[in-house]
Amino acid sequence: MGAMTLGNPTSVASTRSLHFGALVIVANALLASASIAALFFLVDASRLTQTALLLDGVKFLVVGALSALAIRHGVRGLREARRGRAIAGIVIGSVFGALTAASFVATTVLTLV
Repeated sequence: MGAMTLGNPTSVASTRSLHFGALVIVANALLASASIAALFFLVDASRLTQTALLLDGVKFLVVGALSALAIRHGVRGLREARRGRAIAGIVIGSVFGALTAASFVATTVLTLV
């Protein structure tokens, strides 16, 4: 069921939740950097808003999926071992998921205006 780490029982789900939480942070940073670079080097200003919406949509899908996995495994980890790794995964997934969703909504609203 649980693995032993430094004398503390942990669950696989808790550890996976924390790993997915770390992937959320890395994916968010990489995709945001790629979006900024793409928009910075975009020559055609008439397509700027569509490009921003597309790139933010991709970030929303990737970070959203990783956030959902972090939360899902975190909840399972809380049921199994009630450890900090599960809580950290849930918090990271929730915060970054909410911020990414808010960013996507804001970009969509600004594109439509």
